[in-house]
Amino acid sequence: MLLYFTDNDVILKLAAYQIFWEMVASLNIKDENIRILPTAGKVFSASQKISRQFKQTSIERAKQITNKCKTIDDCVVHNTSEFQLLASTDGIDVGEALLVAATQTEEDFYLLTSDKRFLKSLASSSFNDVKQRLYKKAICLEQLVIHVIDYAGFDLVCRRIASADACDQVISEAFMLGKQTKHQNAVKVMNQAIQDLRAKTGDLLIDSVLVAQTKL
Repeated sequence: MLLYFTDNDVILKLAAYQIFWEMVASLNIKDENIRILPTAGKVFSASQKISRQFKQTSIERAKQITNKCKTIDDCVVHNTSEFQLLASTDGIDVGEALLVAATQTEEDFYLLTSDKRFLKSLASSSFNDVKQRLYKKAICLEQLVIHVIDYAGFDLVCRRIASADACDQVISEAFMLGKQTKHQNAVKVMNQAIQDLRAKTGDLLIDSVLVAQTKL
């Protein structure tokens, strides 16, 4: 089964942009194939940082998303040496460490993350086994947004992002003209961010977002 391990930032930001389910549809995946952190819903409710950065309606949408997705078994993952090592590394928070460690038992997966600091820290680390397992398995926020544009159309995505929280620097820059933003300009900004991230993270980022094949 192809699984998509998804961090909190991706859920929050795509919920704010109202394109999370368009992202799921664009990848041709089922809700049960998504794996999230078991504390995601509680974090969205309790974090003062999140409440300052996101509108309450965005947070509620994010919580509704978590209710429809399966969580990873953190009790098992917490006891692994890989999790302990990752969580103790500068630039890698507990949530990202849990998601990465949870992939140990999976053969077919992708990691959806909006945490560039985490990807850079992992790339510069000595965790060669982890980096080999995540070889071209990470998909960043900008890649997801471009993929949704290709799937649902630029006008829909532009309208929704223009009226959403300014919760991501690159996306805000890409759509800085709001509904007057041009398709090619927005994609150019996001592609440049992807290239910059790829230069700093080696072979972690996927070359291009792939659509899951439906088994007959």
